[in-house]
Amino acid sequence: MKWQLPHDNMETLTDNKQDIKAGKRFRLTVKSAEEAVRVIREKLGDNARVLSVRQVGGEGLKKFISSPKLEVIAEIPSEVDESVTEEETEINDSQPTKEFKPVTSESKPENHSVQSNSISSPTEGADAIISESDSFSILTKAGFDSQLLGDIKTWSNWTQIKDLSLADTLKEITVGLSDRFRSLNISPVDDRIALLGAPGVGKTTTLCKFLAHDVFMNAKTPNVLKIENGVPNPDDALKIFCEVVGVTLYRESNKIPDSSGGSPLYLDFPGLSLGQSDEWLKAKDTLDDLEIKTRVLVLNSAYDKQVLKRTIALGNNIGATHLAFSHFDELTNSTKLWPLLLRNNLSPLCICNGQNVTGDFSTNVLNQFIARTFPEELYARGFSTYRNI
Repeated sequence: MKWQLPHDNMETLTDNKQDIKAGKRFRLTVKSAEEAVRVIREKLGDNARVLSVRQVGGEGLKKFISSPKLEVIAEIPSEVDESVTEEETEINDSQPTKEFKPVTSESKPENHSVQSNSISSPTEGADAIISESDSFSILTKAGFDSQLLGDIKTWSNWTQIKDLSLADTLKEITVGLSDRFRSLNISPVDDRIALLGAPGVGKTTTLCKFLAHDVFMNAKTPNVLKIENGVPNPDDALKIFCEVVGVTLYRESNKIPDSSGGSPLYLDFPGLSLGQSDEWLKAKDTLDDLEIKTRVLVLNSAYDKQVLKRTIALGNNIGATHLAFSHFDELTNSTKLWPLLLRNNLSPLCICNGQNVTGDFSTNVLNQFIARTFPEELYARGFSTYRNI
């Protein structure tokens, strides 16, 4: 693999690192902390250090399908004068050809909250914090879910993880969670999809995001069937949205057209009360009568974990097959959701951020979960003390 400097006279940077000079800074855009560690180790060498870490996302229509990434500023320490500000270089590791792009001082990133003195001076602050307690104590203080920490302590490699530095702990937890996520049995998505959930979870907004994704990104022609089941289910807002994106809204099941991969049918149910199990049973009867196999349970990620557990239990009673997470951007971290995801036989389907009906929507649940598992300041602390990257 070769990287190139984007100057008029293109120079090729080979794997022997001859063009990597002390005092230079590099901006990496990567998908995960683990990927950043790998790229820095391979390309910048053992002496590289990380100055800052922040999460960045796509812009415009890319937000429909893109997942957040991490922007990492790394530096090769200068043996002469480390206070001299050298050019920064951008590495976008998601591209097939790696490029180093110099950045002027005017274009350097703003000082974000993660760029504290403990980051710019790795031997101060962050090291002191880590020396005062072990990595798992730091995670607990940062709001890491206690149940997830308990699950991690049952892992076969727990005895190795518990004695690692913070950076290595974050890496091993990331790898472990990713492996367990990939081991889940993922149910297929049929061309008839029902969205179910309690009132106020963002079910209709999630449906609109599905419709926008199908129409604008997948060039499909979806249809919507509005279900009442004896519970008022107004369609004013949904009707207007369907008209705008060219989707037909039906209120009678005997009039819906045949569904297909290019023309899926979505069923919009009224909010099902967590205190009225009979409403959920009526919904199950309707789903069975219409032979709906894909039953998506919408969870408001910001809700209390006990409420989410109760919702999942009711969803299991009516044959829910998938999970959709709404209001995901309101979480400080996603750790409380990991046990719910890994302990239930429900397939993760999508992540929704914000209440804008055309806002962020991603089917890459793993990447979204990992990106929000650890608070940014923990990434920064971990990277700043990772001396042998």
